[in-house]
Amino acid sequence: MRAAVRFFTSYAHADQRMADDLILRLQQQMTPSAKYEYTLWRDTTILVGERWLQEIVQAVEGCDVGLLLVSPAFLGSGFIDREELPRLIGQTTKPIVPVMLRPVNLERHDLKGLLDYQIYRLDRQKSYSECNGDLVRSRFVEALFLEIEHRLDRIFASRSEGPDA
Repeated sequence: MRAAVRFFTSYAHADQRMADDLILRLQQQMTPSAKYEYTLWRDTTILVGERWLQEIVQAVEGCDVGLLLVSPAFLGSGFIDREELPRLIGQTTKPIVPVMLRPVNLERHDLKGLLDYQIYRLDRQKSYSECNGDLVRSRFVEALFLEIEHRLDRIFASRSEGPDA
């Protein structure tokens, strides 16, 4: 039986198209996972007439892991800074998977508390947007998927309630 893992996906709306592409590829990798049953929550699932802020807060609080698609627009978002990051890396921290969606200057940008976290980049260098072509983007996501699986293995092992326990 696969362990259920709920992800809250955080990204700037200015990066919607790039985020959509990465998430689609990542879901294709996650679906056949032998160990984990992934659910990726996005604000695009909020239905008309629902209280959007309440839905986002509930999704953050109910998630197991935060998937943070980091970019200058992400770091510059007042909403992400006020509402999402404090719930993910503030006093009630949750495991996070920060991914460099677009290049960020690690020395000159305010990383909003993410400076202490390893941010995923292909070969520790390339953001997703710097991966030119379908093959390189696929390699980015395949390697990201393996990193996520290894991270989950460690999280579940430390909780002693994982699928292998």
